[in-house]
Amino acid sequence: MKMTFRILIFVKIIMFFSISTLHAASTTGLASVYKVTMKKVELCTASTSVSSCVGAVVIGNTEKVVDIASVNAGAAAASYGDPALLPLGETYTHMRVTIDRKFTIQADLEVSGVTDNCTTTAALSGSAYPAGALSDNEKYDTTPILADGGTAAEAELYLKNDQMKVCGNATCTGVGDANTITYAQGSGSSTYQTQHADGSTSDDHVMVYTLTSPYTVSLTPPIIDISFGTSAAIKATDVGSNFCMFDPQEPVVTITIQ
Repeated sequence: MKMTFRILIFVKIIMFFSISTLHAASTTGLASVYKVTMKKVELCTASTSVSSCVGAVVIGNTEKVVDIASVNAGAAAASYGDPALLPLGETYTHMRVTIDRKFTIQADLEVSGVTDNCTTTAALSGSAYPAGALSDNEKYDTTPILADGGTAAEAELYLKNDQMKVCGNATCTGVGDANTITYAQGSGSSTYQTQHADGSTSDDHVMVYTLTSPYTVSLTPPIIDISFGTSAAIKATDVGSNFCMFDPQEPVVTITIQ
């Protein structure tokens, strides 16, 4: 026997990664805009790796941009998911999520040692990324820097490949030595996630989560309450001579299913 109902659910986005650099001061702080592109959400009866989703049932399979810094983020994220056929009585233990590696973030952060604040600007977006000096592929293995100050605006930030270089100036005519980027496995609520190989051009980042408690399909649709916190959702780092680099960080997400 199967039943049809609308799944209303969102997941915690985890970006735990360490960057080994010689850069000095850094800080995490509030993002006034934090847009994530959802691509796919699946429920699994078991999982042993980022490529494993036993008994996968797709509950959302369309691209949707959600600004989780918005006051309406909970409602917008909860609406992600199409009607799904789930076997009555089946128990799901994991969730696999695919998001785009691009994040659109706006922030203005005070960093020790930087004359003016580290501020995201439009120079990190589109063809201006930065000053048109980086190709489509380089956005995944090269991180631009900006002079401090400027008018705060939405910037495009990317989850990097496992070997990443930092631009030596605002137009990226030179780069530093490669830094190792590690996406933690088994930390927080994330069980597994993609480790992007050097030279990867894939736009997808996949994460597998172990549910806080197994979810068994019943005749009663779940009631889901979602809240977001972006007080430490972006990291700004002093790169010397009053330049800044930015990394997306983990937003605090609270999900109650009953």
